[in-house]
Amino acid sequence: MHSIHTANIVLIIIGIALVVSGPYILYRTVHGVVQRRREDPKANLQLVSNFLNVIIAILFFMAGILFVVNNLRGNPLDQ
Repeated sequence: MHSIHTANIVLIIIGIALVVSGPYILYRTVHGVVQRRREDPKANLQLVSNFLNVIIAILFFMAGILFVVNNLRGNPLDQ
């Protein structure tokens, strides 16, 4: 185990932001699809775009978790 440097703390904060933004993107995507369906049942849902948003949300969430875990271990950033 290594000590935690300032750069590690910055990356932990970025990781927390990614962990929070992942579910937020997912919520906004699903909420938008449901709202468009309510307004017009035959509305174009742009499935490819929404699918990419879901993939991005999942990747942000997973990357955020890895950022936080890796930097909490205190891995040195400069050698």
